[in-house]
Amino acid sequence: MSALAQITPLIEDAVITGSDVPQRFFTDVVLEKAGIEVLNFDPENVVGADLVVTSAAYCDSHPEISRAKELNIPVLTYPQFLSKLMSKKKGVCVTGTHGKTTTTAMAGKILLDAGLDPTIVVGSDVPCIGGNAHAGQGELFLAESCEYRRHFLNYSPEHLIITNMELDHPDYFKDLDDVVCAFSELACKLPAEGNLIIWHDDPNIDRIKTKATVTTFGFSADADVSAANVVFDNDGSCFDVMMNKKNIGKLHLTVSGKHNILDALAAIALTSRLGISMDTVLQALSGFNGTKRRFERLGTKHGAVIVDDYAHHPTEIQTTLDGARLSYPDRRIRAVFQPHTFSRTEKLFYEFSQAFQDADEVLLAEIFSSAREKKAGVNPISSAKLADLMKEKGITTRYFPTLDEISSYLDQTLEEGDLVITLGAGDIYKVGQNLVS
Repeated sequence: MSALAQITPLIEDAVITGSDVPQRFFTDVVLEKAGIEVLNFDPENVVGADLVVTSAAYCDSHPEISRAKELNIPVLTYPQFLSKLMSKKKGVCVTGTHGKTTTTAMAGKILLDAGLDPTIVVGSDVPCIGGNAHAGQGELFLAESCEYRRHFLNYSPEHLIITNMELDHPDYFKDLDDVVCAFSELACKLPAEGNLIIWHDDPNIDRIKTKATVTTFGFSADADVSAANVVFDNDGSCFDVMMNKKNIGKLHLTVSGKHNILDALAAIALTSRLGISMDTVLQALSGFNGTKRRFERLGTKHGAVIVDDYAHHPTEIQTTLDGARLSYPDRRIRAVFQPHTFSRTEKLFYEFSQAFQDADEVLLAEIFSSAREKKAGVNPISSAKLADLMKEKGITTRYFPTLDEISSYLDQTLEEGDLVITLGAGDIYKVGQNLVS
């Protein structure tokens, strides 16, 4: 929403104001820099507005939305309004269950460095593009596009990246088949002259049909764009980029893990199809320094390295920890996890218990419930129960009812060889911030 607020007055003749909860986020800083006022929620905030744009987290019963409808003020959801802006340019959507934020950020940096000046909307703070949004003068509109509630079907992109497809929103999607159907429906919207970039090893790749040109990426030598001779170190990774089995250059990424290599390959595949030279692509990616809350190094405490990551799905957690083990093989990995939403935790309960094999110790916080989630009575799922199951599997696990208790425990037990990783989509990042402050 904050990215949308920043780019709108530069695309349309509009004055923007906003409403939010009282807590401060990094988005408050970027909105202040853009001169956009953010007020506490109040029904009177919408009086006099020509249009109200709402987050997907809120329904029609929200006081401001309800008031806007009483006043017959048009109300659009975030994806509906983003679609309206995207239609003015050539849309490039980056979607997938995991990796879409980093892939969007990488592709955005390449496009900016190539001088194409795209408009960019991405779901995190990206230092190398100047925040979470960029309103460019070029013809391309690059947007991170979420599958939740099929929101991405509001868009009609000319080019599309699908990083991967898994079940991640069980409060909406019935099963994985339902998820794949949604992605396939989006791919079907691509024009014949467009491009689909998709992970070569996705088990459901053959179910995605499109008129567009298909380019695959992955570690498989059979992928159109792949990585070979990969070497990991504390700074990230180094590998040869292969295109149609031909070595087109070496890339050193300063972000850790196999997943970031896959994200880079997806960005390479897209931008090469858009005609950008490989020298420009590789040079741009060599300067990519990550995004906020994606294996973000916060600092050190007692010689321990403190890292924060947004991972909240079992696959994301496993991938992040695998990357940590590859880059920091000699450190004790202490994973601090806060499950996000009761519905996801319940649906993927067993998968969560299996996701921490690369951690030496796991600290579990209580489940963080989403604003869009309704809980009725006592929920049968809890982090304490997840901790019990993980202990049964031989994983050293401790459960703490509050974040303060986790912070206190870590402060007392941190050692020089530790790597502490906070994981989750809620407010678990506060634990790492408290440690390094």
